[in-house]
Amino acid sequence: MTNEKMMKEAPMWKLLLSMSVPVVLVTLMMVVYNMADIFFMGMTGATMQVAAIKLAGPAFSIIQAFNTLLGMGGCTAIAMALGRGDREMAKKCSSFSVWAGVGIGVVLMAVVVLFTNPLVRLMGADAATAGYTATYMRILALGAPFMATGGALGNVVRADGSTAKAALGSIVGTITNIALDPLFILVFGWGVAGAAIATVLGNVVTLVYCVIIMRKSENFSLSIKNFTMKKDVSLKVIGYGIPMAAGTLLMSFSSIFSNNLMMKHGPIAVAAQGVAGMSSMLIAMVIMGVCMGIQPAISYAHGAGDNRRVRQIVRGTGIASVLLGTVLATVFFIFRDGFVAGMLNDPEVIELGKRMIIGSLITMPIYGVYQMSSTYLQATGKVSYATLVSLLRQGIVFIPIIYTMNALLGLNGLIFAGAVADVIATVVGVVLSVVWARKIASEPKMVESVERAKTAA
Repeated sequence: MTNEKMMKEAPMWKLLLSMSVPVVLVTLMMVVYNMADIFFMGMTGATMQVAAIKLAGPAFSIIQAFNTLLGMGGCTAIAMALGRGDREMAKKCSSFSVWAGVGIGVVLMAVVVLFTNPLVRLMGADAATAGYTATYMRILALGAPFMATGGALGNVVRADGSTAKAALGSIVGTITNIALDPLFILVFGWGVAGAAIATVLGNVVTLVYCVIIMRKSENFSLSIKNFTMKKDVSLKVIGYGIPMAAGTLLMSFSSIFSNNLMMKHGPIAVAAQGVAGMSSMLIAMVIMGVCMGIQPAISYAHGAGDNRRVRQIVRGTGIASVLLGTVLATVFFIFRDGFVAGMLNDPEVIELGKRMIIGSLITMPIYGVYQMSSTYLQATGKVSYATLVSLLRQGIVFIPIIYTMNALLGLNGLIFAGAVADVIATVVGVVLSVVWARKIASEPKMVESVERAKTAA
């Protein structure tokens, strides 16, 4: 069964397993890869360098926001085009994602290199962590063109259902990063510089792999000849990518605010938050992998006007996501002491991290509902609703809540602020998804035709 035929005809659970499992494996590798820097730095006992990696996190998130903008936007646009049978539009969208990624990466590199010190202060670094944070950020900035483009293509490759191929590229890159971390950090003694260099080289490997895969496919194009800034291509890719990208970007700024508040409780609190947050990040990434994996199938069915298929996929994926969130949160709660102690050998960080991990896990059982709502809205092209849902969780609600709860409850308020934001965003996401689903059901001809797409091109 071809990838496109599978998206169109495969039974729900077979479709979910075949498309989501590879992406879940990638997200798990991504979590391990994000944990690797802190883990190996923690083995050196350098608490300030661990805190520096956490403080520099927003810089990495900004790069991720742009590769998400082009990758998820390109994936959605291409899948819809293939659902309509418009292969030429799919090639134009893939070329736009490639070359826009290169351009944005270069701009990000220049900005961060030129303004490193002001950015470090903005992120809340103090005298003890500023130097380490600056070093980590500068090296990531030099790799931004590779990271932005490679991250985008890792998502674009999934658009025709080739999730296994896309997963392999991300896994190879992640393994490269994890393998280089102990060499650069422990053997060579390069500290945070070694962690950053390993991250960049891992992304270079992923980029090279994705380029090779795309050159072999008739559904994609790397050629600059297919690059266009016409609205029906550029605005479509950017528009479909905005929800997740805006959420990721706002999460960067939210992290800055959160880190600044947390720094008032000391670098130990920042390090503990970085370790405890790994548990919820692991669960969230698994659930996100399930939803991201199935997204091309939703977009393909929506592009083909098959509303029944869309409902079937969304319902099944939502159930699977909730079950996963519940099971994983329970496991982490039971083994929280060992998890925190295994990440950093610092008694103060361990004790505080065990408290923080509870706040990180408490809403994971409902995170699947939130993520499925966001994915459904984005996959079906309802950009405004999807963006609102993403921004609610990452900033509109979260930022006021962290300041309010910190003022009222201090450190304990910060620990549970994210859980409050999760609940609000989930409720809004469900309501908006139901409203949009009813709108689609009442207007089955909302999907644009192939003829209109070709005319616009």
